[in-house]
Amino acid sequence: MADSSRPDEPVSPDARAPAPKAPTRDAAIPMLTEIVQVPRYVAQDLPKSLDDVDWAELAERVRENVTERLTRRSQALLDAQMRESLQAVVDRAAESLASELRASLSQMMRDIVARAVTEEITRVHAEIARRSGTAS
Repeated sequence: MADSSRPDEPVSPDARAPAPKAPTRDAAIPMLTEIVQVPRYVAQDLPKSLDDVDWAELAERVRENVTERLTRRSQALLDAQMRESLQAVVDRAAESLASELRASLSQMMRDIVARAVTEEITRVHAEIARRSGTAS
């Protein structure tokens, strides 16, 4: 009888079926159970038998609890990410604004100097013209 198992698959101890591979996950992505603690019920709060359990009501209570806790947790994560994203946007906007202000101030200074030079040249020209007119 040939061994049909492949060498890359682990074989369960009884050698009848391959053992399931453990799920792999990215360590940066937390498991839901790491984010939300599902409440545990105390023994006296539990029904006496499985027939006494209102499974729909229990599922709804757990769903609401998990949703509420997950929403609170995700809101905190989103707020942190939003702050980081907004900070980057604000930093870029501040750099752009500073650059535009420098360019605007530089242009304004050039305009002021040009106007002052024009006014002074006009004044000197008028003074020379006045002297030339009175000297004759």
